[in-house]
Amino acid sequence: MFKKKPQIKNLSPLRSSDRRKLADQIISDYKVHIPTLQEIDPTASTEEVQAVASSNNPTPALTSTRTSLVPETCLSARFSTHAGATATLVSGTVYVGARPGQEERILWIQYGKDAKLYPTVYTLWHNPGLVPLLHTPDFVIEKLRTGADLMTPGLVGGPPWPEAAKQGAVVAVAGLERPTVPVWVGTCKIDISSLGRVQGTKGAAVEGVHWDGDEIWNWSSTGSGGRPAPERIEDWELEFKGAAERLADLDLDEDGDAQEEGGVALEPATETQNGKAVVVNGSGSIEDEEEAAEPEREPTTAEVDDAFLNAFLYAVHEAKKNGEPPHYGIDFPIQPSFLIANMVQPHLRIQNQHYTIKKTSWKNTKKFIKYLDKSVLVKSKDRNGGETVILDIDFEDRRVANFTPYRLPKPKQPQHPSGSANDGGQPAATTGGGGDPSVGQKLSIQTVYRASSKLVPDLIPSKTTFYTASQVSAFLKRYIENNPELTKGTSSPRFVKLDPFIANNILASSNSSAASDTRTLAAGEVGRDVLLRRILDDPHLCLPHWVLLRNDQSYDPENPDPALKPKAGPPPQVGVVVEKRSGTKTATRISGLETFGVNPHVLGPELQRKCAGSASVGQHVGGKPGMLEILVQGDQRDVVEKELGRRGVDKRWIVVDDKTKKKKK
Repeated sequence: MFKKKPQIKNLSPLRSSDRRKLADQIISDYKVHIPTLQEIDPTASTEEVQAVASSNNPTPALTSTRTSLVPETCLSARFSTHAGATATLVSGTVYVGARPGQEERILWIQYGKDAKLYPTVYTLWHNPGLVPLLHTPDFVIEKLRTGADLMTPGLVGGPPWPEAAKQGAVVAVAGLERPTVPVWVGTCKIDISSLGRVQGTKGAAVEGVHWDGDEIWNWSSTGSGGRPAPERIEDWELEFKGAAERLADLDLDEDGDAQEEGGVALEPATETQNGKAVVVNGSGSIEDEEEAAEPEREPTTAEVDDAFLNAFLYAVHEAKKNGEPPHYGIDFPIQPSFLIANMVQPHLRIQNQHYTIKKTSWKNTKKFIKYLDKSVLVKSKDRNGGETVILDIDFEDRRVANFTPYRLPKPKQPQHPSGSANDGGQPAATTGGGGDPSVGQKLSIQTVYRASSKLVPDLIPSKTTFYTASQVSAFLKRYIENNPELTKGTSSPRFVKLDPFIANNILASSNSSAASDTRTLAAGEVGRDVLLRRILDDPHLCLPHWVLLRNDQSYDPENPDPALKPKAGPPPQVGVVVEKRSGTKTATRISGLETFGVNPHVLGPELQRKCAGSASVGQHVGGKPGMLEILVQGDQRDVVEKELGRRGVDKRWIVVDDKTKKKKK
């Protein structure tokens, strides 16, 4: 829910009575057990037990529990944010507190019409057993952090499942690597406690509310960012036996429908094609069963480091083999995004979710480039803004000269939009788009104009028909030819005299050019090109419309295609915003893709692969409901521009807004 940064108002301290009331509500809602005197001290006498029971003072156990759930220094504040696919405005209250020796964090969230309180991961890390703990594979956890729901096939470790995981209950989710550390909080959409075997089932099991890595986790009073999760929490009571072994037996439906919109699938589904077993992976591409059957073993950090270094050497070796000195076809400087997307990723010996820059010992591209520089393979330079680029490569290095190319993974065969083969029965041509039908399309934007009543019928025949600029120019030329007195006695053949129609209907159409119009009226003549520009540029005279044409489409204003309806306003654009997030991290947001026939849900994973970083798709903030935007880590404007170019989007239609630059005073 909290993918977008919430607007949190000023914090104010809670009164002691309100703090106790809040803690008691949490104890009641989450059925927190308060130890009795007999449980604490079995030797206590009956009189002592009765005395404590009849006393109105809270027991030490109750006081300790209240303080653990809601610290004495608890603060509260109202917040608002936009959440969901339709960017609905959500408001509520956050409760902030500090654990002993730690800084203040958001501990509880309350929003919506009901009064339910949701614990954050910081609360769960200090209150083991507060909510039922579910488990899922770690690669699913990464998907959940993008805002996806946990699908039923993603549950591991049962049956039996926690008894308290009923429909509507708040639950926590942990990965298999750290099964005692909850990192994701959500509410059950179904009764999980009554489930049997979940593999092969469909639908979402848990709807996400908050997770380790979102904006609530990232908030701190000092602006220092989120606190990393502990490696282990001893006191979580786990009913978790053999989940890692069960993971190997996971099996989804053969029809592959277990993944629904917004959810996460676990394994590819097996199908039969042309009498041969194939596997359809998560992106819709097809692999031979022999290749797909090979299990993806998680490599060590050293193995990922070695793979990245060899991939770079492979790219340099190929450039030297096929190019001409001195640079062998490589354009310098090399940007970090280009290095990963075009040199490293395509040449990795193994390509799966484990082989990313985050899994290396360098963790980011800048440190990887620094390592190559230190190894005397490249020469790098730090630019303003902290970006590090490669200025040169040592093509004569012995590691490049002695490099032996290895076999690269077979590229996935993309699917033709109408099936696995084209109309001629041959395999669909590889476009490199992973089955993206927008790859290779040819787009053009044609501007047409609809005249106002001021120009009809003297200059333009109809105010309901759309005309091109050349047609409007032809109408103006015909008007001048039909009125020969306009060209007599002018200072130049390029000028025409003013008549009542030109003076009153064209030059006096608006006040935007009052000063120049006054000079023109005083001169008594106007240039033909100036007059045409005035007609086309003034929306009071000609209202511009645009038509997006794909591939071989054409728009004939005289015989318009009903499917091509001109739209008012300026031509569409793809918005690319580069901004700072979470203090120092840079991210790129891309919106306006749907107009150009580009599916954000298809382009998002492609950018994630090309940029070697996380990418998520969500509602475009400030856009119409249903309009989506892609959020990619890092400054990826060059990669985005290249990928959109492959999809027919011209550079002229891409508007980049760099918000990372300091504003001039």
